[in-house]
Amino acid sequence: MIGADFEKIHFELFGLDLVEPMALVTDTVMGALSIYFAYRLKKLNGDHPFYQYWIWFYLIFGFGSLLGGIGHVMYNYWGFVGKIPSWISGPTSVYFLEQAMISVHPNRKSFQTLKILSFWKLMLVLIVFTLILSLVDLSDNPSKGFLPVAINTIVGVSLTAGVLARFYVKKGLTPIYKYFVFGVLVMLPSAFVFLLKINLHPWFDKNDLSHVLMMAGITYFYIGVKKLYAGGFNKDAYL
Repeated sequence: MIGADFEKIHFELFGLDLVEPMALVTDTVMGALSIYFAYRLKKLNGDHPFYQYWIWFYLIFGFGSLLGGIGHVMYNYWGFVGKIPSWISGPTSVYFLEQAMISVHPNRKSFQTLKILSFWKLMLVLIVFTLILSLVDLSDNPSKGFLPVAINTIVGVSLTAGVLARFYVKKGLTPIYKYFVFGVLVMLPSAFVFLLKINLHPWFDKNDLSHVLMMAGITYFYIGVKKLYAGGFNKDAYL
């Protein structure tokens, strides 16, 4: 079903009328995977800020995913309000992803400019998000609240893990950055799957499909970070 959603699957647990069990499963798996990646990167003890930004990305993204699963399953009780924590974690985690990719830019002037632009983009998205929550009735169509989050993800991830990483590869600095490009190519369709409501099955709808694509994307990112560390990338190295 494209352009519309299947009826939510209901199930009972502890006397509660809960919904979307598969969203809870895929969100939980994605969150656990992301937190595991953060743990593995922390153990590397990488000196460059690049590693620290990626750890924060995976932590915030991971906990946001776990909260997102709870928000899905408790929708009958919390409504769209239960989705707000995971929505906020989206642009915040993307900010750290952007900062990670910017932190290795070889041009110090461009480095400073991109860092500032990334920060103010985050502020703009949070302001727009707050205005939507304050002025728009999301009770019938919660996806309106997700719209600035989706747009920010598309723009931020594409321009940094995609365009910047491709730039680093073309400069002949290291081919390892191709893994970030692969991650973007795999992950990016997830936003369109959600916004266009591409549902394959009641038990595997737009949320589940987008979660699988996102898991594949963050796995490629993790592979890229690990390979850079194995290649000797440290605090004194710039692309």
